[in-house]
Amino acid sequence: MWNLEKELLLPSPLVSINLPLTIEKNIHLYIKREDLIHPWVSGNKWRKLKYNLDFTLQNNIQTIITFGGAFSNHLYATAGACALLGIKSIGIIRGEVDHQNPTLKFCLEKNMTLIPVSRSAYREKEASKEIQDIIQKYPDAMVIPEGGTNQLALKGVSEIWDEINYQLTKTPHYITLSAGTGGTTAGLLSYNNYPTQIISFSALKSDHLEEEILSLTSYKNKEKLNMVNEYHFGGYGKWTDELIQFISDFESMTGIPLDHVYNGKAVFGLLKMIEDDYFPQGTTIVHVHTGGLQGLAGLEYMRNKI
Repeated sequence: MWNLEKELLLPSPLVSINLPLTIEKNIHLYIKREDLIHPWVSGNKWRKLKYNLDFTLQNNIQTIITFGGAFSNHLYATAGACALLGIKSIGIIRGEVDHQNPTLKFCLEKNMTLIPVSRSAYREKEASKEIQDIIQKYPDAMVIPEGGTNQLALKGVSEIWDEINYQLTKTPHYITLSAGTGGTTAGLLSYNNYPTQIISFSALKSDHLEEEILSLTSYKNKEKLNMVNEYHFGGYGKWTDELIQFISDFESMTGIPLDHVYNGKAVFGLLKMIEDDYFPQGTTIVHVHTGGLQGLAGLEYMRNKI
């Protein structure tokens, strides 16, 4: 479609995972390595950005405005993609801009303009006068929501299923993944004639995420969704020593790195469900590794500050 795609590893690899637990329980587990798509624009962030970037280029839009917190994977990926494509990027940041923060340092290195706003304004997004005033300074810009989730993003995410369907010789019983804004889960559910169950692990404390996901898809395939909310480890971006040890052990056993915000929590929850015999013997599961590994540098930065 355009030059950036030549730099991407697509389809992303689908690898079989054999752990003592999965062998004991006779579970066929695969991980879809979306984290390997690109070092800057990886995982679900590429999927969400793909058609947004295409729309930007097709309409000769020169600026993208988007939103994120201090360690946002979406900001990181947007800054990287825009730098590769020669598009101006503007990130509206919740709170102050910490120039030592590795995520924001990368964004600045890729020439993203970072504009901090109050936390109250950030919660309201475009409804806030503070943020409206910023956006009005760039009347020809494309505005992409926090996390990159919009209808163009759902179209890109749905292509994950095309790849799984091509790579796997059978239809898996379950797709599992982590959810923040829920856009990746919604994108899969939006696929026409989507055939299998989804278990979506919430990365944050939320009683509303399932409803938000289903609303994004106009309740399409709602019977295929199982939302799991008990593995957030204290809330969005929170972690415990148990989680960090699990991430380290999993990488040692499989060679696959996980982040502490999304995939570490989801894989922890998935293996706990396998251990508890949630899945019948012979079940085939594909876990979608949604990337976010740039956040590990942020974790190290935060731990050094404690």
